[in-house]
Amino acid sequence: MISYEYLWKSQADQTEEGRTAYPAAVVISRDDVGPTPIAYVLGISHSEPKAGDRAIPVPLKLKRYLGLDDEPSWIYTDQMNVFGWPGPDLRPGEWLSTRPAAAGTCVISPLPTDWFEEVKEHLAESYRLKKVKAIKRT
Repeated sequence: MISYEYLWKSQADQTEEGRTAYPAAVVISRDDVGPTPIAYVLGISHSEPKAGDRAIPVPLKLKRYLGLDDEPSWIYTDQMNVFGWPGPDLRPGEWLSTRPAAAGTCVISPLPTDWFEEVKEHLAESYRLKKVKAIKRT
Protein backbone atom coordinates (compact mmCIF):
# COMPACT_ATOMS: atom_id res chain seq x y z
CA MET A 1 0.00 0.00 0.00
CA ILE A 2 1.34 3.40 -1.00
CA SER A 3 0.34 7.05 -0.73
CA TYR A 4 -0.38 8.20 -4.27
CA GLU A 5 -2.09 11.05 -6.10
CA TYR A 6 -4.57 8.73 -7.79
CA LEU A 7 -6.37 9.82 -10.96
CA TRP A 8 -9.90 8.41 -11.04
CA LYS A 9 -11.53 7.52 -14.36
CA SER A 10 -14.19 10.17 -13.66
CA GLN A 11 -11.39 12.79 -13.65
CA ALA A 12 -9.23 11.42 -16.46
CA ASP A 13 -11.18 13.14 -19.26
CA GLN A 14 -10.67 16.60 -17.70
CA THR A 15 -7.12 16.40 -16.36
CA GLU A 16 -3.94 14.37 -16.27
CA GLU A 17 -3.31 15.25 -12.62
CA GLY A 18 -4.76 13.62 -9.53
CA ARG A 19 -6.31 16.04 -7.06
CA THR A 20 -5.38 14.51 -3.74
CA ALA A 21 -3.39 11.65 -2.21
CA TYR A 22 -5.19 8.34 -1.73
CA PRO A 23 -4.10 5.00 -0.39
CA ALA A 24 -3.37 2.78 -3.39
CA ALA A 25 -2.54 -0.90 -3.64
CA VAL A 26 0.29 -1.91 -5.96
CA VAL A 27 -1.18 -5.05 -7.54
CA ILE A 28 1.34 -5.63 -10.32
CA SER A 29 4.84 -4.37 -11.02
CA ARG A 30 6.78 -5.18 -14.16
CA ASP A 31 10.42 -4.62 -14.94
CA ASP A 32 10.45 -6.48 -18.26
CA VAL A 33 8.90 -3.81 -20.50
CA GLY A 34 11.62 -1.18 -20.68
CA PRO A 35 14.22 0.68 -18.68
CA THR A 36 11.73 1.79 -16.00
CA PRO A 37 9.67 -0.56 -13.82
CA ILE A 38 5.91 -0.18 -14.38
CA ALA A 39 3.47 -0.11 -11.43
CA TYR A 40 -0.23 -0.95 -11.66
CA VAL A 41 -2.18 0.44 -8.70
CA LEU A 42 -5.78 0.36 -7.47
CA GLY A 43 -7.21 3.32 -5.58
CA ILE A 44 -9.05 3.32 -2.26
CA SER A 45 -11.78 5.92 -1.76
CA HIS A 46 -14.40 6.98 0.78
CA SER A 47 -16.87 7.33 -2.12
CA GLU A 48 -19.38 4.52 -2.14
CA PRO A 49 -19.47 2.59 -5.42
CA LYS A 50 -22.23 3.53 -7.87
CA ALA A 51 -24.30 1.01 -9.78
CA GLY A 52 -22.02 -0.83 -12.19
CA ASP A 53 -18.80 -0.01 -10.32
CA ARG A 54 -16.58 -2.87 -9.19
CA ALA A 55 -15.23 -2.36 -5.67
CA ILE A 56 -14.62 -4.22 -2.41
CA PRO A 57 -15.24 -2.68 1.02
CA VAL A 58 -12.06 -2.23 3.05
CA PRO A 59 -12.55 -3.81 6.48
CA LEU A 60 -12.20 -1.42 9.43
CA LYS A 61 -9.71 -3.81 11.06
CA LEU A 62 -7.49 -3.56 7.97
CA LYS A 63 -7.80 0.23 7.84
CA ARG A 64 -6.67 0.42 11.46
CA TYR A 65 -3.76 -1.95 10.75
CA LEU A 66 -2.70 0.36 7.89
CA GLY A 67 -3.04 3.44 10.13
CA LEU A 68 -5.81 4.92 7.96
CA ASP A 69 -8.94 6.74 9.14
CA ASP A 70 -12.06 4.90 10.33
CA GLU A 71 -14.37 6.17 7.56
CA PRO A 72 -15.94 3.53 5.26
CA SER A 73 -13.79 2.94 2.18
CA TRP A 74 -13.69 0.79 -0.94
CA ILE A 75 -10.90 -0.43 -3.19
CA TYR A 76 -11.93 -0.13 -6.83
CA THR A 77 -11.05 -3.02 -9.15
CA ASP A 78 -12.55 -1.56 -12.32
CA GLN A 79 -9.86 1.08 -12.81
CA MET A 80 -6.14 1.30 -12.24
CA ASN A 81 -3.38 3.82 -12.66
CA VAL A 82 -0.31 2.66 -14.59
CA PHE A 83 2.96 4.55 -14.22
CA GLY A 84 6.74 4.32 -14.32
CA TRP A 85 8.18 3.65 -10.86
CA PRO A 86 8.96 5.81 -9.04
CA GLY A 87 6.53 8.35 -10.39
CA PRO A 88 6.06 12.05 -9.62
CA ASP A 89 2.65 11.41 -8.00
CA LEU A 90 3.93 9.42 -5.02
CA ARG A 91 3.23 11.21 -1.74
CA PRO A 92 4.56 10.86 1.82
CA GLY A 93 2.95 7.93 3.63
CA GLU A 94 2.46 10.03 6.77
CA TRP A 95 -0.07 12.16 4.85
CA LEU A 96 -2.48 9.21 5.07
CA SER A 97 -1.21 6.81 7.70
CA THR A 98 -0.35 7.02 11.38
CA ARG A 99 2.02 4.03 11.07
CA PRO A 100 5.51 5.10 12.16
CA ALA A 101 7.02 3.05 9.31
CA ALA A 102 5.11 5.22 6.77
CA ALA A 103 7.06 8.35 7.74
CA GLY A 104 9.63 9.47 5.18
CA THR A 105 8.45 7.10 2.44
CA CYS A 106 5.49 6.66 0.11
CA VAL A 107 5.03 3.09 1.37
CA ILE A 108 2.34 2.68 3.99
CA SER A 109 2.57 -1.08 4.48
CA PRO A 110 2.38 -4.37 2.65
CA LEU A 111 -1.17 -5.71 2.54
CA PRO A 112 -1.97 -8.87 4.50
CA THR A 113 -1.74 -11.85 2.12
CA ASP A 114 -5.35 -13.00 2.53
CA TRP A 115 -6.78 -9.59 1.69
CA PHE A 116 -4.33 -9.04 -1.15
CA GLU A 117 -5.42 -12.38 -2.66
CA GLU A 118 -9.08 -11.31 -2.39
CA VAL A 119 -8.28 -8.04 -4.19
CA LYS A 120 -6.36 -9.86 -6.94
CA GLU A 121 -9.26 -12.30 -7.46
CA HIS A 122 -11.75 -9.43 -7.68
CA LEU A 123 -9.48 -7.61 -10.13
CA ALA A 124 -9.15 -10.76 -12.27
CA GLU A 125 -12.94 -11.07 -12.34
CA SER A 126 -13.27 -7.39 -13.32
CA TYR A 127 -10.79 -8.04 -16.13
CA ARG A 128 -12.72 -11.12 -17.34
CA LEU A 129 -15.88 -8.98 -17.38
CA LYS A 130 -13.96 -6.35 -19.43
CA LYS A 131 -14.63 -3.73 -16.74
CA VAL A 132 -11.04 -2.59 -16.06
CA LYS A 133 -9.94 0.81 -17.37
CA ALA A 134 -6.21 1.46 -17.25
CA ILE A 135 -5.32 5.12 -16.80
CA LYS A 136 -1.78 5.77 -17.98
CA ARG A 137 0.17 8.29 -15.92
CA THR A 138 3.60 9.82 -16.28
